[in-house]
Amino acid sequence: MWYAEAQKLRCQGLSYNKIADELGMSVKTVQSRFKRDELRGKLNIVYEDKKEYVPEDIDKYFEKMLELQEAQNKLDTKQVKASIRIDDNKPIAVAYWSDWHIGGVGVDYKAFQQDLELIRDTEGLYFIGGGDYKDNYISGTHIGGNFEQIIQPGMQDIIVQRQMEKVAEKCLALVRGCHDSWDKKQGDKDFIETLCEITNSVNLWHGGEITIKLGEQNYIWRVRHKYPGQSKINFENAMRRLIETQGPCDVAAEAHLHNEYSMHRHINGRYTILLRGGSYKVWDEHAQQMAGHKGKEGIPVVIMYPDEHRQVKFDTIEDAIVHLKALRS
Repeated sequence: MWYAEAQKLRCQGLSYNKIADELGMSVKTVQSRFKRDELRGKLNIVYEDKKEYVPEDIDKYFEKMLELQEAQNKLDTKQVKASIRIDDNKPIAVAYWSDWHIGGVGVDYKAFQQDLELIRDTEGLYFIGGGDYKDNYISGTHIGGNFEQIIQPGMQDIIVQRQMEKVAEKCLALVRGCHDSWDKKQGDKDFIETLCEITNSVNLWHGGEITIKLGEQNYIWRVRHKYPGQSKINFENAMRRLIETQGPCDVAAEAHLHNEYSMHRHINGRYTILLRGGSYKVWDEHAQQMAGHKGKEGIPVVIMYPDEHRQVKFDTIEDAIVHLKALRS
């Protein structure tokens, strides 16, 4: 539309500079537009109401895009590094609690309820969520998975949120798992963000580094749901890759393989605890078809001391609680 006015001014004998001044535009924009029509042989054709934009409009749009990005970033809670101070002068314990798979058919819900009550009711015991809190077989995921669900994904959300409410005060951070990521891939919905709002905890995205500050000690945890280098023979392989890539730490934790695992070994000049969370999803078609695999429930736990840099791992939450209570009594 501006060009129709520019053509009228041009017919009056105005220069490109004068036209630009009259319309409040750059000389380059006006001149290039006339040159383009000259090349096309259209100088004698006037489009009185043709919608057009100028380069300045693109610049303005780009500026608005940057403003939108800045505003959107303020609403983004995902992070890959966090520091958490726990105000306590006694030893504490942190459990790596993963693979609930709420909604699945082959899930041991009684074991889940028992563990939830132990975490909720034990003083000085906290947890980091390792992902896959719901089964979440939605459209476009693994074929046939939806037939192995007792309830559908929408109801799974409600149940998982309710369980998180019960243990909210014990939650330090939550990691997104494979099944949780299907929401993001298919509907741009970060369910973990919702769970972190409920628990007032850190949204650690797909995983990252957590520094747990206790007394005078800093304990570095590197946590993921899954990391490259998975091996069904050597459960520690991916965790070693994680340390080699991301750097030394006190604890490296993973999940995903549905079998609890832990070990304490010397890596890169320091002793490191390697953890892998178990799963309440004991039975499923996929695992049985692959090789008759069976999931094993288990929550590895690490006790940390505030007055010396000392940590002790436990393969079962029950054993950890016995020791924790003795240390805190």
